[in-house]
Amino acid sequence: MARRQTPAYAWPVHLVRPQTGQRLVYLDLNHWISLAKADTGHPTGGPYQSALTAVRDAARSGLYIFPLSLTHYMEMSGIQAPRQRADIAKVMEEVSGFTTLLPHSHIARLEVEAALDQMFATGSPHIADIELLGHGIGHAMGKRGGLHIRSGSVDVTDRTREAWPEGPAAFDLMLANANAHLERSVLRGPTDAEVSDLQANGWDPTVAKRIAEKRAEAERQQAERLDNDPQYWHRLRDVVRVRYITNEIIDTLVQALIDRGRDLDEVATSRESMRAFADSMPSADVHATLVEAAHRNRQRSWESNDIFDIDALSIAVPYCDVVVTERYASHVLGAAHLPQGMKTDVFPRLKDLTEWLDRQ
Repeated sequence: MARRQTPAYAWPVHLVRPQTGQRLVYLDLNHWISLAKADTGHPTGGPYQSALTAVRDAARSGLYIFPLSLTHYMEMSGIQAPRQRADIAKVMEEVSGFTTLLPHSHIARLEVEAALDQMFATGSPHIADIELLGHGIGHAMGKRGGLHIRSGSVDVTDRTREAWPEGPAAFDLMLANANAHLERSVLRGPTDAEVSDLQANGWDPTVAKRIAEKRAEAERQQAERLDNDPQYWHRLRDVVRVRYITNEIIDTLVQALIDRGRDLDEVATSRESMRAFADSMPSADVHATLVEAAHRNRQRSWESNDIFDIDALSIAVPYCDVVVTERYASHVLGAAHLPQGMKTDVFPRLKDLTEWLDRQ
């Protein structure tokens, strides 16, 4: 992939990142699996023992945060073996403490706002600040997380806390334990004994993978269209940009333009203006780079795991300090010089992370 200049990124000012100086380290699921193998003494876990020690020490130091993403939860739900899910979830809980990243949908909205502000030299005072990091599956889905006590439609958690017989401290402990149990259960999924009852009540662990497979099929169909109309190959990135806008952010973009009294024609004044707008959104730039590379590599067929990887890396690479992913994605991102432009270290191996931690 040819080197290109780093775009003028419109970093969203309303996305609040940690102010404590802690480094964010994102691990793809395959690396969490390797750490779990080391933790359980799996026959193939030996090479990852030093990485597990380094990651544990880094997390305990308080200088590093290892957040989970919604993609992790979706991928975990597709692992059929309850014991394997439990082993991975155990290490994830220990290292991450259930710290999670905001989902792409929310980050994309803030990026659209920032990109329009940059384009029109305006501000977005109507947008509230949103924390990049939060706790648990609720934050990973962009919702208010944690357990709350309700009476009808009224949240009575605070009232219940004050009236708790053993006192507020005992209530806080009870609620914290209940929340931890909930988060643990969501991440690890059900045991074999729990599956039949859950399925009887509509539980379906295949939903996430089926959605990803549907999106992968859409990309396979797009690849066929490209093969049938070769004129678009030399403008493949433009095609990818347009599909990102129309498939991922068009509703958000239209509403943001309405809020500003602007029109889409003012964004699309030329091909160059559309390119600059799309690439100014950091997660969109990562998305387009990975999708373009996947379409150019005709030896690869789109799979659901490709969708999971692209979704995860689209937020991890711009907003974390270190990303440990698989070798192919690391190569594609490095060839496009995105890690340098985003000031993110991207590694393909846990060994690379261990060496990086040793140098800090």
